[in-house]
Formats: sequence, C-alpha cells, structure tokens
Amino acid sequence: MIRLLLVVMLAFSSLQVFAAGASDSLSVRLDRASDEIDLSRKLAYYEDPTSNLTIYQIKRRWPELGSKEAPQSAYNFGFSSSTYWFHTRVENVSSPNDRWVIEALYPIIDQMELFIVRATGPVERQIAGDSVPFHRRAKDHHNINFGLDLSRGEAVDLYFRVKTSGAVQMRTKLWSLDGFSYADHQERFVLGLFYGLLAAMLIFSLLVYLSIRDTNYLWYSGYILNYGALQFSLNGLSFEHLWPNSPWWNNRSVAVFIASGMVFVLSFARSFLALKTNAPILNRVFLFMIGTFVLATVAPIVAPDYAPVIRFNSFVAVMAAILVMFAGGLCLYRNFRPARFFMLAWTALLAGMLIYLFKTFGVLPANFVTEYAIQIGSAFEVILLSIALADRLRHMSQEAQKIQREMNTVLESRVAERTAALESANRQLEMLSSTDGLTGLFNRRYFDTHLRKEVFRCRRRGALALIMLDVDHFKAVNDNLGHQAGDKCLRKLADKLINLVQRETDIICRYGGEEFALVLPYTDAVGAKQLAEKIRASIESDLWFEWEGEAQSVTVSIGVAVVGSGSAVEPDDVVAAADEALYTSKTEGRNRVTAMDVSGHSVGSAEVKPQLAGE
Repeated sequence: MIRLLLVVMLAFSSLQVFAAGASDSLSVRLDRASDEIDLSRKLAYYEDPTSNLTIYQIKRRWPELGSKEAPQSAYNFGFSSSTYWFHTRVENVSSPNDRWVIEALYPIIDQMELFIVRATGPVERQIAGDSVPFHRRAKDHHNINFGLDLSRGEAVDLYFRVKTSGAVQMRTKLWSLDGFSYADHQERFVLGLFYGLLAAMLIFSLLVYLSIRDTNYLWYSGYILNYGALQFSLNGLSFEHLWPNSPWWNNRSVAVFIASGMVFVLSFARSFLALKTNAPILNRVFLFMIGTFVLATVAPIVAPDYAPVIRFNSFVAVMAAILVMFAGGLCLYRNFRPARFFMLAWTALLAGMLIYLFKTFGVLPANFVTEYAIQIGSAFEVILLSIALADRLRHMSQEAQKIQREMNTVLESRVAERTAALESANRQLEMLSSTDGLTGLFNRRYFDTHLRKEVFRCRRRGALALIMLDVDHFKAVNDNLGHQAGDKCLRKLADKLINLVQRETDIICRYGGEEFALVLPYTDAVGAKQLAEKIRASIESDLWFEWEGEAQSVTVSIGVAVVGSGSAVEPDDVVAAADEALYTSKTEGRNRVTAMDVSGHSVGSAEVKPQLAGE
C-alpha cells in the first residue's frame, strides 16, 4: 500500500513539474544567438468546430481553451473542416535584431491569419495563404510568411487562425531577417537544381519520343511535366511566379495536378510494365483508375465546394500509388526484367517521403538531406526511370536483333530452298524445252545448239560425225495404220537408238517427223559408218512392233557426214552433207548407209575399225 502511494505521489509531483514548466515550454525567448527558432513545438492549439470565435474571445478564454503540453513534433491534423487556433509567446530578451519573419512551411494552407497582441496598443492582424492574393504577404516568398517587429525587452503574444480545405499542418519557423534571406537563397539554389533536373529530363524524353515514337517516353514526359507542376504548386512557387493574382486557381491547382499527374503515372506504368500481357486483370484495373483520374482532373474546376474534391483526389492518389507499387512488384516476381529499375525508382521516391516524414516527427535530425528528402528521392526516381526506359529500350533492341537474326536465318534457309527449287525447275524447264515430247530424246532446238558447239570445237581439235536416219515408208505406216501406230513406231525406234548409242559424249535427237540425228564428237569416218551400219542392221533384224495383233517391221535409211579435225565448216554445211548422204541412201533403195564428207564426196568403209562410236 505504501509503495502504491509513493508511486501515485511521484506521478502527481511529475505532473506538477510538467504543468509548471508548461508555460516556459510554450514560449520563446530570443537572445543574441537567436537566428532560427522552430515555433512548431512552441505552440498550444485549440480546435474551433464552429469557426465562430473571434480573436478577442480566443484571447480572453485562451487559458481555459488552449492545450497545455508542448507538442513532440509539428501539428498535423490532416483534413478538417474546423478552424484551428494556435498560440505562443515571444520575448526578445537580448537579441539586437528587432525585425523578424514568421514562416509557415506548408504553402498550400488556404488562409492563415496572425494576430499580434502587445502589452499596449491594438491587436495587429496579418493574413496570407494560397487563397489570399500574393501581395498580402510580408515578403515575396513562396511560403506563407508574416513580419514581426520586436524590440529588445519587448514581449508579444502570437495567435494564429488557420482555416483550410486541405490538411492542417503547422510547421512554423521564426527567423531573423538576415537568417531568413540566407535560408531563402539556399533553398532557391536547391530547388533550382531540382527543377533544372526535371526540365532536362523532360526535354530529353520529349526528344527521344519525337525520334523513336515510343509511347513510353510520351507518358514519361507527361508524368515529369505534371509532377514538376505539382511540386511547383506545393512549394508555393507557382503562386509566386505564375499566377500571383489568381487565388481561386492557385487553391485548386494542386488537386488538378494530382489527378492529371496520376493519369500519366498510371499510363506510364501500364505501358512500361506491359500489363496487357503480364497482368491482364490488373491492366483493366489501371484503365478504370485512369478514367477515374480523368474525371478527377476536371472536378476541382467545376465543383462548387473544393474541400471534398482535394480530399478525394489525395486519397485515390495514395491508393493508385500503392497499386503502381503492387504492379511493379508483381511483374518483378514474374521475372519481367524492366521491372527492376521501375521498382528501384519508386522505392527511391517512397524512401525520400519516409525520411522527410521521420524528420517531421523528430525521429531523424533536421539537416540538408532530411529537409530536402522528397526532392532528392524524386530526383533519384526521375533518373532511375530514365535508366529504366533506356534499359527497356536496349532490351527491346536486343530482342529485335535476336528476332531479326532468327528471321534472317529462316529467310536464308527459305531463300536457299527456293533457289534450289528454282534451279531444279529451271533445269526441268530447260529439259522440257530441249526434249521431244513423244520420244523423250533431245529435240531440234537442242540439236541446233549442240551441233554448233561441236562444230566450233572441231575447228580446234578432234573429228566430228553426224548421222541422220529416216524411217523407210513411214508415210505408209501413218496412212495404213494411223498416226497412233506411227507414234508407237517412233517411240520403239528411239528406245532402240538409246540402247545402241551409249557413249556419254554422243547425243541422239529427233530432228523432225520420222527423222533422227546423232551427233558424234571425236568420231572419224570409219567409226561413224560402222556405228551407222550397226544401227541399220539391228533395226532391220530386231525392231518391230505389234499393231492390232500383227507384227510390223521397220527399216531405216542412214546418211553420215564426217568433218575432219581442224576443218573450218559451218553447222549448216554438216547438216547439208548428212542430208545429202541420207537422200542418196533413199534413192539407192533404202535400208542402207551412205557416208560423205562436207565436200560431198563419198567416204568408203575401212577394213580396220580404229574407233567405234557408241561403245
């Protein structure tokens, strides 16, 4: 029991100490070293749900209305329709500076009023915010700011009245005039680097899109443009430099840029991650979200009440960001290679936001990195997304080259097949164009070409012989037995000649009608006449064909023309000599062989057979 009492007494005494120190913890004392003071943790607050209280009511009733404990971090009440009052007391104990600047670090508060209550004199009032004309600010600066004159030894009570459609965030600093100017220069340098990077990436992406027409770069350019515009508005720079006389539009521009930016973010993610192929269901969700944000882009302009619109846009934007991260993780899980850089980029942005959030709540110390963590994270995001696009483009190029190589291989194979087929067809066509359709022997066209070649060759070296043979009484066969019988006779004769003439250099042609010709290279008169006699005798003894049950015998008359080696003759001379020899065989009784040289002189047989053609 004693122990319990001791614990209660210790707790009560600690509360008394805390309460006693509350007034000190919620007041600011300025000395010679004071240059920058964080007012965020020196403010007491009161929520006025009715928004009806005046400064005089608040001042009179503040001891009972205001909070008593010092906040651990800057107040952040989120979206609220209430009016919030904040109070602190500032005393200039020993600082030589008598001109100060109060800066609110959340530029998109609609309306913030500062009431300065001195020991004597009337209450001073200043007003600023993103729905208040820009010239009402004490300094031409993108953040909401107020001027404070405070001489050494003087103390004032500061009351802030905040009413906004967005989030109520009370990150506030008190600066000496010189300190404020120096911090402003530093901040503008950093922001200049950040927006310069965004502008460079935007121009680069647009140029790449115009060069290769890849829609990913178009969506990415739109994302950079909208993200830059959103950050420009969130930082208060748009109100300072672009539309200082348009509070109505400035108040709604953030909601518009949030929605339009998410249209490009979702379109870029959908295209870059190839969701139509990698995640069809998720692709349809993205299309629905894109349509939602298209409508949300117009809503802040046409809606009479801005508050629910900015809240809806902000909430859906958070959901969309989570959806984008989920899509990237899913594609990475499914081994979609471009998703690696995509996830790194979004992780960099989220890491920057988390670092800044931890700094705001006092988990991390305030320094250059934590103060500009969002800008640093988004800069890394933009750079990594550019690398991701380049990597995706390189991967697509490699895939295209691989497909091109495969197509070239297939094409070369098909070309080779088609070339071989074409060559085969050409050979067949050439064969058909040089072959007699009835007998299968070479035709007159081929004979003329080949004989010309052999005559020219004969001029240089080697003899040449030409045998021409004609079926005896063939007209009678056609007249008595019909043309079909005549055709059968010619086919039988062709087969016989093929069997008798076997030397590869010799050719057999159907010269025309029932007349045949044999071109015999490197063959002299003796060899040619012996082969001719062999053909005549074999046909007389062995060649017959059956027609309508009766055997039909066949005989031939043969003429032989011989050209000696080195003789300069024309093909027509050789044909004329062979034709004349054939005519002689016919006139002398048929079924015989006559040989002549190109001069028309008869060539007798020799008893010695130096060369036998056809063997």
